[in-house]
Amino acid sequence: MYQLVIFDFDGTIFDTYEAIEHSIQLTFRELLPTHPAPSHAAIRPLVSTGAPPGDTFRALHPDPDFDETFWVARYRELYALHGQARARPYPAARDVLDALRARNVPVAIISNKAAVAVKAALAKSDLLEYFPDPLILGHGLAGVGRKPDPSSFTEILRPRLKEHTGREWAAEDRVLMVGDTLTDIHYARNIGATVCWCRYGQGDVQACEALQPDYTIDALVDLLEVVKVAP
Repeated sequence: MYQLVIFDFDGTIFDTYEAIEHSIQLTFRELLPTHPAPSHAAIRPLVSTGAPPGDTFRALHPDPDFDETFWVARYRELYALHGQARARPYPAARDVLDALRARNVPVAIISNKAAVAVKAALAKSDLLEYFPDPLILGHGLAGVGRKPDPSSFTEILRPRLKEHTGREWAAEDRVLMVGDTLTDIHYARNIGATVCWCRYGQGDVQACEALQPDYTIDALVDLLEVVKVAP
């Protein structure tokens, strides 16, 4: 039995691709109306890497000297206003979380997405109750670095787990990282976790398969079999 399951958010628990693409295009239409908004074909490969918004805008913007900080901030505002409604949990998300709760397996979220956006989406779908607030880590929280940097686990989550569960968390504890992109697979390896790759998500299939994740699932509900068969 795994002693902890860490979820990515985008492309893992929630289908957010439409929300992300729509918000990127809205940002271009508002801040650079004289330039065509990027197409699906241009956006998709960038999102599939799990890279942060700044990387995406740098790749898409025609001016290398654009104000990246302002663009990313406006993107996040537009996502909250117009993208959030397009994000939805994958089928069986509640069933999976109910089953993990029944097995007394703690769950956490570590995302490169803004923590406020993650919590808003979970609350909108009545799934926030499954994740203790201290165990939801994302952009904008003090000390939380971007995956695949392992510090969000080693320096932030592990001490919070001790406080939440009342016991020490050692490196040899069985941790399952569930995610859909190269970033998540590299992160799992960096923290010494078993990795469950979500083929159904937003990641580049060929690149992720090449990294030989420990488990591959084609639907979120399949995670229950991974937990069940864990040695």
